[in-house]
Amino acid sequence: MADWVIILLICGIYLLITLIMGIVPGLKVSHSTTGYVAGDRSMNVFILYFVLGASIFSSFAFLGGPGWAYSRGVAALYIIAYGAVGMVPFYFFGPKARALGEKYGFVTQAEIPRRSVQQ
Repeated sequence: MADWVIILLICGIYLLITLIMGIVPGLKVSHSTTGYVAGDRSMNVFILYFVLGASIFSSFAFLGGPGWAYSRGVAALYIIAYGAVGMVPFYFFGPKARALGEKYGFVTQAEIPRRSVQQ
């Protein structure tokens, strides 16, 4: 088999898997604010990890990272460690924020201090 066919198959399988990972959880979500923002609080940890990583690191990874690597060289390899370790705080603070959101009906993290001041 030609190399380009193997590469095309691998890319196609990867894209199919990511498409399924995006569509299947979306079928179970309600059409409400909580469903849109928080996935009805039913997202599994595997999917949530990639959603948070994409939302936090996407602009830096696509805009800042390559430019910084071009200007600085190999020193930019810290970005790999930063990306891997950057989600560790969510392991500790995420369950607490989720429990508060579920208890008081918070949809975003910005609501936590605002509603606690009002009450």
